[in-house]
Amino acid sequence: MSKLLLCFLFFLSSSQLLSSSFSFSNSTKLCPYQQALALLHLKQSFSIDNSSSWDCDSNGITSYPKTESWKKGSDCCSWDGVTCDWVTGHIIGLDLSCSWLFGIIHSNSTLFLFPHLRRLNLASNDFNYSSVSAGFGRFSSLTHLNPSYSRFSGLISPEISHLSNLVSLDLSGNINKEFAPHGFDSLVQNLTKLQKLHLGGISISSVFPNSLLNRSSLISLVSLTVDCMGDSLTMTFTFRNSRFSTYGKMMISVETSHDSVRTIPSWS
Repeated sequence: MSKLLLCFLFFLSSSQLLSSSFSFSNSTKLCPYQQALALLHLKQSFSIDNSSSWDCDSNGITSYPKTESWKKGSDCCSWDGVTCDWVTGHIIGLDLSCSWLFGIIHSNSTLFLFPHLRRLNLASNDFNYSSVSAGFGRFSSLTHLNPSYSRFSGLISPEISHLSNLVSLDLSGNINKEFAPHGFDSLVQNLTKLQKLHLGGISISSVFPNSLLNRSSLISLVSLTVDCMGDSLTMTFTFRNSRFSTYGKMMISVETSHDSVRTIPSWS
């Protein structure tokens, strides 16, 4: 009888300990205060306009204002579009695609205060002719960057070539965008892990340096798309992936202008 009583008391005390530990872990916020504050400042820098993400709905993708769930006092790791490292609490992913965001991303935006970001998706918003500024070059851990169809404009900062861990880069669907002089050369030379590169709408003349034909600097790239722009034809490139010894289609393209036709020969 005494053994049974002791076992019951031990079970009761263990249950209370587990319960208190669970309550403590639930009341502890994973997200560091400074990160939450930076996100709230980012939220305040935009207005919400559902027309900013009209292309999502027209393509059957549900759009909604993700930042509406960003509330002061709650754990930012539970906010829509935010992914945290569950050990460190660092924000490693921001998916703000189709979020009805309207406004300019300035060079001092708190967007650039997340050095541990691995994935950043800003697609299908309206950033009102913002530039792909040097701030994007700070994300040294970034593997996926997608600012497509979000009304970025102007020169693409050469600092984007600092993102040496990028696996996927989608710059398509923006207005009057082109690489800074030698910018694409630097991108090709430095982003050796790149597997997917989408440049639809980028000025064709800025993406045909000699380095594009240098297969040794593109050993990981398996897909490059450049859509029709002005007098240029639609082009799709598929590169050999030497790491897996696989082959795709050969590359052939034609670029036209008012007084000339330029053909880039296929690869053997």
